[in-house]
Amino acid sequence: MLLVSPESLSAVVGSIYEATYDPTQWAAAIGNLENLFHGSKACFGRFGPDIRANDIVATHIDETFQLRYIEELAHEENGFADAISAAPVGMVYHDHALVGDALKRSRLWNEWMAPQDMYGGLGCKVLEAGSSYWYFDVQRGYGQASFETADAELLRTIVPHLARAAEIRRKFQSAQHLASTFSQLPFGVIVVDGHMRIATVNAAAEAILRRPESGLLAKSGHLVAANAGSKAALQHLVAHACSARDDVIPGVGGDLLIRTKRRGAGADLGISVGPLVNRIEELPFGGRHAAIFIREISLELPAGFREQVRTFFDLTPKEAALAARLASGMTLKEAAADAHISIHTARSYLDSVFLKTGTHQQSQLVALLKSAQPLIRRP
Repeated sequence: MLLVSPESLSAVVGSIYEATYDPTQWAAAIGNLENLFHGSKACFGRFGPDIRANDIVATHIDETFQLRYIEELAHEENGFADAISAAPVGMVYHDHALVGDALKRSRLWNEWMAPQDMYGGLGCKVLEAGSSYWYFDVQRGYGQASFETADAELLRTIVPHLARAAEIRRKFQSAQHLASTFSQLPFGVIVVDGHMRIATVNAAAEAILRRPESGLLAKSGHLVAANAGSKAALQHLVAHACSARDDVIPGVGGDLLIRTKRRGAGADLGISVGPLVNRIEELPFGGRHAAIFIREISLELPAGFREQVRTFFDLTPKEAALAARLASGMTLKEAAADAHISIHTARSYLDSVFLKTGTHQQSQLVALLKSAQPLIRRP
């Protein structure tokens, strides 16, 4: 019978929660679980589509061996994965009883489990989300005693903590991915649910929300437009983006202009709202959400604009400088004066810019240049 002191159990559970907030501690936490059950190997991870190496934390890991498993065996049909997938969340199982005699005849057993001294396992599916599930498995090796009822009872005590850890780990990894995806965009991104509750914002959106004159603000965790008309219009677009037909096809959302300029100063906000379409297991939050993209609309050109149009249209530095001045709203005469060149020289540059951009009028050129604003923030 497995005898575990309350102090030992508390220490192991504590290490699980420490790992949820410090991913570098996961290997130690799973190692503690292996020792608690006197196992030969233990693992904790996700099984499902697009499985990656960092989805699985295991003890005594051979990186080459694990990579081979992910590349060859993880995507191959096997009775073990199918049985765990069909098992209820929270049910503690013995792997041989769950799968049956077919386990020892499988490629998984012969090429993955047996070579790693995994001869009898105790496990549990601790969390399920979409087409993915998270599981814990501890094994005993050849010659060791099989897991008994006391071992299963101990695991049932730990499972709720593993389930919470799996949920936090899922949200942490997804939030990191989402944050890195949005962080470098030069326009604001805010993700909200159908009730306007804010799930995440990127740095550009945070800057907009901090400005009292921007027309948008965060209030008690909700996104609010300062103007009553804009508030109602934004809520309508978000509700539409979070809706679904036949519980499958998301709503479309739409566009909105929030006017914030006063006497020609400042910038209006161009808002585009659309559904955040993703597998639920890849999102750090549940339920339907909308992505709100925010761009400031003003005559000021974004950082890097001159270099961007120079690269796009193969302009010389002086041609790009003139083009940028025109795009900012200057006349040709004003642009020439600002650049300290003659109007004759400015016209010569403009003729070259027309040729390279395929335009024939200054209004055409400005419209084209505005459409070529950079989408990636440069360091």
